[in-house]
Amino acid sequence: MLNLIISWAIVAFGQPSWVPILGPVAAVCGFALFWKTVVSLNKVQKFWRGTLWFACVELIHLSWMTSIDYQGFYILFSYAAIALWMGAQFGCLTLLITQPFNLGKALTAAALWTLMEWGRLHILCGFSFNPVGLALTSYTVPMQFAALFGVLGLSFWVMLVNGAVLAARSRKAMGGAAVLALIPYAFGLAHVAFQEKSFIREQKNLQPLTIALVQPGLLPSEKIPLAEYPRDFISPWEQWVHILRYLKEQNKKSFDLIVLPEAVVPFSSGACIYNYGDVLQILYRELGPEIQDRLPPLAGSFGNAEKVSNAFWAQAIANYFHSELIAGMDEEDRRDKKYYSAAFHFIPGAHQVNRYEKQVLVPLAEYLPFEWCRSFVAYYGIVDFFTPGGETKVFKNKIPLSISICYEETFSNLIREGRVKGARLFVNVTNDNWYPGSRLAAQHFDHGKLRAIENGVPLLRACNSGITAGVDSLGRTLYQMEEEKKGAVYFEFIPYTFQTLYTVWGDLGIISVCILSLIGVFVAQKKFLRK
Repeated sequence: MLNLIISWAIVAFGQPSWVPILGPVAAVCGFALFWKTVVSLNKVQKFWRGTLWFACVELIHLSWMTSIDYQGFYILFSYAAIALWMGAQFGCLTLLITQPFNLGKALTAAALWTLMEWGRLHILCGFSFNPVGLALTSYTVPMQFAALFGVLGLSFWVMLVNGAVLAARSRKAMGGAAVLALIPYAFGLAHVAFQEKSFIREQKNLQPLTIALVQPGLLPSEKIPLAEYPRDFISPWEQWVHILRYLKEQNKKSFDLIVLPEAVVPFSSGACIYNYGDVLQILYRELGPEIQDRLPPLAGSFGNAEKVSNAFWAQAIANYFHSELIAGMDEEDRRDKKYYSAAFHFIPGAHQVNRYEKQVLVPLAEYLPFEWCRSFVAYYGIVDFFTPGGETKVFKNKIPLSISICYEETFSNLIREGRVKGARLFVNVTNDNWYPGSRLAAQHFDHGKLRAIENGVPLLRACNSGITAGVDSLGRTLYQMEEEKKGAVYFEFIPYTFQTLYTVWGDLGIISVCILSLIGVFVAQKKFLRK
């Protein structure tokens, strides 16, 4: 029983967003301690003990889902169902833990679990949080291993090492398991040292970027009108004024890039809801008379001589600060009768705006997986749904960049597409404040840093309320804004990038390793039986 509790505590809390120091322990022996308690049980006992143990682990990892302020109690049913479902997957894996346990079974377990995590992303439900490989990401050095095979490669290695520890019955075998455990650290040290030397050689040829990231720090009820909280709503007029003031507080006349978060203001980008004369008065008051020569044209999505849109505000800011600007805003295509969660790329002085449409939507909140769910979600005020975007886009101006929206950032394959298309900077716009006071923002940020490492590309994140930050191509935080703070942060950095093996082969690399491992173990067993 003691091993059961200790192993649960190590694996449940051994992640960077919980108790970072337990991460390396979980990566080496957290699962092995649990498997040791079930190795002599029958199949039914193994399955249920594995299922319940791992479900309890996930109840900790997913505890952000208990923040029900804006979700309603129904989210608790989803919380329990997801934890139990993930537990059942682990329960199936635990059936492999039999006596005698050897390296072949350890390799099989690692391969099968990695395939399960991959299937969870692409076949089963698209739930991307908390792969077991996150145990290796508490510190900069071992997480560099993701540059080879991505986060799924980390999961493979965690399970392989735990299996090797369980299989070890001699000092020599334990030494071999220790060598396996140290490989990510050895690789990470060499990788960081090599890239730092390469950066020193190349930095003279790279132009630094000046960045402003805006964090409004608003609760959902303050950002958009919700029937349950009628007095909380802050009008979009005031929201834009706050953004202007946050940027002016930096005392900078220009930036290379300004990033505003997902759904930065209510209503769609092109909805003309602001009186033009009143907008001018605010712009003159906040920015000064020089804005007169930098106003967007009164045409298209910007508006007309009577009413202007959110896009008008954003383009005016881009023009005033001579800066590219990225902002998350909803958008309606009236011609196609489609509604998108989108991010817009404004270029100073331009008359047209680039747009990226979110491809991975949140079930029930952003899209309707089944028609019978419509009346259920309507009870919570959700009546309109988005259309998923069709492609990853790279926008080119000062630096080629690709944009992700919210939890798209947790999908390695999707972010890699931007790199493959030429992006040298990743930008994520997010609003995690639907679960206030939870660890969701921290867990989301853990995934974001991995995307930078997997592809050797720096990352900028602008969030409504945490975690707004800049990350270099080795996953190291350049600047991080306090989660509860409101305002804008300014910093400069040199966007150093490099090629990684993960960018070359994506998830196909680790999937091939898993399949070849399973084939190799099967062939070896056949040969052994023939003898």
